[in-house]
Formats: sequence, C-alpha cells, structure tokens
Amino acid sequence: MRGIRSSLRGELRQPRPGRGLSLLSVAIAFGAGCGSSRPPVLTSEFSASVDGGDGENDGAVVLSVDSGPPSCDAGLPGNVCGCEDLSLLSDPPNLYFLLDRSGSMNDSGKWLTIRTVIADVMHDLGPRARFGAAVFPDPNADVCSTGVQVMPLMTGDAPAGTYGPTTAAFTFDTNYPASGGTPTAATVAALTRALVAFPGKTFVILATDGGPDCDSTVTCSSSACIPNIESDPPGCSPDGGPNCCAGDAGEPINCLDSEATVAAIASLAAAGIPTYVVGVPGSGPYIGLLNQMALAGGTARPTSPYYFPVDTTDTADFTATLSTVAAKITASCVFTLAAPPPDPTLVNVYLDGVVVPQDPANGWTLAGATVTLEGTTCANVLAGSSLDLRIVSGCPTVVP
Repeated sequence: MRGIRSSLRGELRQPRPGRGLSLLSVAIAFGAGCGSSRPPVLTSEFSASVDGGDGENDGAVVLSVDSGPPSCDAGLPGNVCGCEDLSLLSDPPNLYFLLDRSGSMNDSGKWLTIRTVIADVMHDLGPRARFGAAVFPDPNADVCSTGVQVMPLMTGDAPAGTYGPTTAAFTFDTNYPASGGTPTAATVAALTRALVAFPGKTFVILATDGGPDCDSTVTCSSSACIPNIESDPPGCSPDGGPNCCAGDAGEPINCLDSEATVAAIASLAAAGIPTYVVGVPGSGPYIGLLNQMALAGGTARPTSPYYFPVDTTDTADFTATLSTVAAKITASCVFTLAAPPPDPTLVNVYLDGVVVPQDPANGWTLAGATVTLEGTTCANVLAGSSLDLRIVSGCPTVVP
C-alpha cells in the first residue's frame, strides 16, 4: 500500500480454456489396443462413425474430439481408451484466498493479473479443492474498513479443466477496483471464526503488495511509518526528515501495523489454519515483516525470504508462485486408482505430457491399485515443478 488513494476499475478477463495451470490434473485410462503411444484423451463432445474413409460404413471407428478440456467420462470400443477422472482426496482441502486490493495494486496491472491467475488455479484444480475468497478493504465501505468475503466456500468445478459456477463466482464477485488501505490484521481477525467453522482442512493464501496499516490505535516513529518507508509522498524519507505519521500533517493510520498482523495470523495457525504469505511486487521494503507473517502462519520456507515472493508483474511469475503454493497444499505422491489395472504391464505415468519410466528409485511403482511416485519424480510434483500428471492403463509400460 502506497498511501490511501483511489484507483481506476480494472476488468478481469475470462481465462481461456486450456491455458494457465494444469495443477495435478490426474486421470486414469483403461482400454485395450492402444498401441505403444499415449492414447487420445476423450472430451465431453465427440462423435463416432463406422467409416473406412470412402464414405462407406465398414466397421472402423472414427473419433472426432473437440479442443476443450478432457472430461474423461466417455469411451468407444476398438483403438480408443476410455478414461476416468480420479478424486485425489476423499476430503478436498479448502483454499481460501485473502487478497489485498489496496490502491497500489493498480500498479502494472497487479490486481488484474493476480485475479486472473487465481481463476486459472480454480479452473485447473477443479473438484480437487474447495475455494473461497475475501478482499480487503471492504469495497463498499471506507478506505480502511475491515475486509469482507466476496466468494463463499465452493467446491471446484467438475470435471477439472472446465469453467462452471465456482470459477464464475470468483471471476465476477471479485471484480472490484483496487483502492484504499491495507487493513490486514483486522480482516484476518474478523474472518477467523468463519474459517475455523469450515469443514475439512483449510489453508489461507494471503497475497499482499505492501505493509499492513489502518490501525488508528498504533503510533510509530518515521522508521515504521509507511510514507517514510516508501518515500511517498515526496518529502517523506526513511533516512531522517519529518515523521509523516505524526504531527498536523501526519496520518497515524499509515503506521505499520506489525504486531497485530502477526498476532492475528498466529492465532489462525493456532486454530489449525496455516497461512501462506505471497509477496506481490512492491512488497520488498517489508521483507522482514512478511517473513514474520510466514513464520507465524506455519508455512515458512527453509530460508529467507520465508514467504513466497513474486519477483515481477509478469503473469508467468504470478503463475509460478501460486502453482508452488497450490502444489504444497494439494500435491501427493500416492494415488489410489478406481480399480487395479487389468494388466500391470500396461500402465504408464506421464508428467507434463512426458512419460516417466517405471523405476523404484526415481520413477514410479505400482502395487495393486496404488501408484506411488518415487525419488526425484515425487520431489518435482511436491515442488510444483511438474504440474500435469496422468496415469494411463492399456499401453506397454516404459521402463529404464
């Protein structure tokens, strides 16, 4: 947050099918006669005819598929494998996005970018998670008002990779302009009771581009005054000069609200709800505080910065950071299939479209209906480096 000022409204574009993350998009395909290559993925719209190419029906199956995301709910006989979407978790986790919509989020399109990327996360995870969202400050109140929920907890759209009511709810219900201050502590405290009441396991993803403020009870020196820290407006400086949060021209609500913010996040963690802190570009001056917030939230990375920084305003950087966070919450290396494959020698695992050899050291193993990713393959999935996982039955297993 750089001061408290108004902004222009940005429009969230509808993400296009097929773009964005493919976070752990897992399916298993069963069938015979698939040949030695990966079988085609069926989609919700297909047509079949018995045609040998000369206009006469002679018994050959011809499959025509659209370019949309796979539904994996249909199959045809012959050379086509049917597939079935698997639920990775019997009790999907709750991913609750807590978004800073302060005025500085207008800079370089950050507010639009982060909402677009989150919509893509929802699209690609689908029913493997439940989603909710809140923004701060309240778009319908003053610039320092406590944040409010803008999307109730909803199960992701099924099947994964489609746009439905959940993605639409986030897309439209969070379409507010970025404006105002950063009342982080008050918002976390106000939402705690509702978050604790959610069924299942809840994870908060807090994205912010600046220091929390808006606490009228806090006083501070120039070293903890946000206009001084950010040298905005001119005349305010972190190195000497007047305290821009005190005196006739000062605004106490611009004091850095460190203690209350860390305490609110720690209280949430004590109630069993971890908080992942994402530092949006512009948050650099607050690395120390964001580190404290990540530690309090129980999600600190091994080394500083302990939070998850987004280095640039490019969509790719936002996507990479959020995919890493989402993978830490939803990723797994053990998958229980709907049934044991009819022939265990006809099973393959694909990561990002590339087959992974069956290897107990760094590939994968199969025991009955359970596929386990091993070694570096598992590490890549847990780190978010490999996002698209598919398990296919019916084709000769690739081995080292």
